[in-house]
Amino acid sequence: MIDIARAMLPGGNVGQYQIGRGMSSAVFRAFGVSTAQFIDVVRRASTDDDVAAWLCSQSSVAAAALSRRLTNLTVADVPEELRADFQRFYGGDHPTDRCVFDILEADDARTFAK
Repeated sequence: MIDIARAMLPGGNVGQYQIGRGMSSAVFRAFGVSTAQFIDVVRRASTDDDVAAWLCSQSSVAAAALSRRLTNLTVADVPEELRADFQRFYGGDHPTDRCVFDILEADDARTFAK
């Protein structure tokens, strides 16, 4: 999400990626921040760690609980209104118990193999 936010800044190229919809919206909800806030923090941050520290400071949920919650997001958790887009980008043949972030990481590995 940090890389996508950077690509949205002047001089970047976001391509087909999006932020604030799909699973990034679930992450932002979990932390209690908006997409605009996140992009602004990325704009001002020197490092990814700075962004992570800011995110953690925004959450009222314990870090371990938040990590479990996000790590355990599965295909079944993709909101119905986003399911068609998710399937278009990542395929519709994933088991419902497959971790969403495993799918996203595999897609990034294929997309950025070079």
